[in-house]
Amino acid sequence: MWLSLLFILILSGILTYIILRQTVSQMTAVPLWILWAILMTPPLVTGATVTWSKQVPPLPIAITICSICWLLYWRLLSWRRSKPRLSSEKASSIEMPAADLNRTLPEITPLPPDVPASPPPEPTVDVARPIEAEEEAILRTCFAWNVFFLDKIEYRPQAVLCRGKLRTDADNAYRTIVQNIEELFGERFFILFQYSLSTGKPFFALVPRPQQTQITRSRRWLDYAIMGMLFLLTLLPTTYFGAALARLPQGDIGDILVAGLPYALSIIFVLGLRDFGRYFVAKFYKIDTTLPYFIPLPFFPGTYGCLVQIQSPIPNRKAVFDLGFVASTLGLVVSIPLLVWGLAQSATVPLDLKSTLFSFHAFDPRFSLLMTLLCKLALGSQFVAQRAIDLDNVAIAAYISLLIITINLMPLRRLDGGYIVHAMFGQKPSAIISQLSKVALALLGFIRYRASDFTNPDLLFLAIAIALIPAIDEPALNDVSEINSWRDALGMVILAILVSILIPVPTVLMQFLNV
Repeated sequence: MWLSLLFILILSGILTYIILRQTVSQMTAVPLWILWAILMTPPLVTGATVTWSKQVPPLPIAITICSICWLLYWRLLSWRRSKPRLSSEKASSIEMPAADLNRTLPEITPLPPDVPASPPPEPTVDVARPIEAEEEAILRTCFAWNVFFLDKIEYRPQAVLCRGKLRTDADNAYRTIVQNIEELFGERFFILFQYSLSTGKPFFALVPRPQQTQITRSRRWLDYAIMGMLFLLTLLPTTYFGAALARLPQGDIGDILVAGLPYALSIIFVLGLRDFGRYFVAKFYKIDTTLPYFIPLPFFPGTYGCLVQIQSPIPNRKAVFDLGFVASTLGLVVSIPLLVWGLAQSATVPLDLKSTLFSFHAFDPRFSLLMTLLCKLALGSQFVAQRAIDLDNVAIAAYISLLIITINLMPLRRLDGGYIVHAMFGQKPSAIISQLSKVALALLGFIRYRASDFTNPDLLFLAIAIALIPAIDEPALNDVSEINSWRDALGMVILAILVSILIPVPTVLMQFLNV
């Protein structure tokens, strides 16, 4: 067990360092290794305690350690923000770091020769003005008093912040301001409309575009050839693991294919459909993305699905919602019926109290309300108390797909659930929800670990891994306009499905269903 724990800690440490380097390395003057050590303290303490004392730390101590580490982390992360980087009083009042904008938008390149160069900054202000002093007067004319009353203009490296009071609805304000700015400045700027994380008031941000004002990607035959090769490479490990699950990892190639292809094709179809859905939603909103590339894994389950990398800003919160909702809904709509069909082909076996999330041939679904209801629906009177399930290969593929979809439904950065919660509630509230969900998942993992007499830490390990994902997501270009009510309702439905997957079956319901 300690080898598995060591492997998970090493993998978590590597992932944490990569995430920190890509997201916050430009946001603080604190050395990166200090932030890494703070974030890794809770899992290291937990791992050491489990290894030496065979039990997790007491819950009050665990909560205290996590709280101290998170508070210290956020304090150090905002340390540079609170320090005045500029010598003038006006420059020191700027709130949003340039790194926040650089994470959302492509890297800025020099302006074309036909655009006048900005004058050098004043000696006392270490800021490159994206517009000339004469252009500021032109910019002010873009803000009508009855649309967005412009209060002041602030300058950041590679950005102009326009603060004021919103006098009309957000959609109309964004559409009007963008039209006015593009009429006078062309497509020279990306125009962001979002809430200030400190004051909660909306503001506009103008960020110079690269020389190529429209991001395009040539879909040559090589791109599709690579996608096809990755698909074939993904078939190899998934077919092998499918044959291993059928207890036939060796033998004639024909026997291996017959035994392994049902699992391979099922999991590739479900996860591929989910990510292709995200790809087509991005194309609908004219968001530049890569092709959906399958990811082969040399270990079980053989693949995690497709990689669709978004390469341009998301236009608004409706697009943010659709990116998360369509992908996760397609996965659920396919995986749940496929799971029910696979369960109907499965048989029941005696219950093993040491069953884990991955005990496919003695599967105990009682850790999840939705899984228990689906098993009872498919097996009926065969699934009763003190009985587990020997899952069919198709049921295993659908179950693994449902686990992956569940992880992606967590309201965390760049996951489907993160997109949905961000679109429904906004950037700052979604960050709070993300932190609360991490705590809730950790509590569920601890409860499951304690209920198994400290022998089954699978959900606890999953909670530790998810806790390393950053909570704050990048804003859309128009991050102020809210989504409509029917999208809110659909979002609540899919979040309710997530909760039904995560919570265990209540004792009263277990007695009623005789499971």
